[in-house]
Amino acid sequence: MSGFRADLFSEIKFAKEHFDFTEITIQPELLKTIDNIFYDLKEVVAGFEVLGHIHWEIIDLDSIFKNIKTLKDLGAEKTTIHPFKSLSIKENTKIFNKINNFSQENEIQLLVENVSYSPFNSADTLLKLVEKIPNIGVTLDVGHANRILDLDKFIDIFKTKIKHIHLHDNIENFDHLFYENQNKLAGVFSKLNSLGYNGTVLLETFSVMKDGKNISQEFSEIKELHIEQLKKVKSILK
Repeated sequence: MSGFRADLFSEIKFAKEHFDFTEITIQPELLKTIDNIFYDLKEVVAGFEVLGHIHWEIIDLDSIFKNIKTLKDLGAEKTTIHPFKSLSIKENTKIFNKINNFSQENEIQLLVENVSYSPFNSADTLLKLVEKIPNIGVTLDVGHANRILDLDKFIDIFKTKIKHIHLHDNIENFDHLFYENQNKLAGVFSKLNSLGYNGTVLLETFSVMKDGKNISQEFSEIKELHIEQLKKVKSILK
C-alpha cells in the first residue's frame, strides 16, 4: 500500500519493481495540494495497475469526491473506503449511497472494508450496510476479521461480493503484522481458494512483534520484509 511510510513516489516505484499493482492512499494534507503533483504522479503510475484507498481521516463529501476523481484519473478501477466510525448504520447508509452514486458516475467500483472497530468489525453488521448500497463490493481485511475469529463467517456471508483482499497477520488485537508462520498464511489462502477467489490481494503489512510489542517499521525495513513476505506467498501458490 503506497502512501504511509515514505513519500508516495518512492513507494509506488518500489511497488512497480516487485508487485503486480499498488493501492494508493492519499494522505489528507497531500490531498489538498494533489493537483500540484498530479501529472508527475500520473507519469510514475503509467503502465501499472492502481487501486485506491480513501484515508479514514478524510470524511467530508467534497474531499472524498475529489479523492475518488483523482484515483480514477490515475487509472484506479476500484477504491476501498471504511465505514464512518462516528455514524450510525442508518447515517452510514445515507452517506455511502451518495459516495456510491458518485463512484458509479465516474466508473469506479466502490468497496467497503470490514474494520477493526465496532460495530463494523462484525460480518452481520457490515451486511446491514452492504445490502442497502446497490452494486457495492467488499474489501475483505483478513487481519481485522481474524481479530474477532470471524474470517469464515465473512467468507460465507459475502462470497461473490468480495472484490479485493487486505492480507496481514494479527496476534490478538495487534494487526498489520507480517506473517512469520508459513502454515498460518497457507491456511488463509486455502480458505480463499475454497471461495474461488482469484482477484487482487494486497500485503497491508507494516509491523512486527518483538518482546510482546507491535513495532512499526520504517520504509527501509519494510521493503525487505515485503520481499520476504512475497516469497512466502509465492511458495504457497506454486
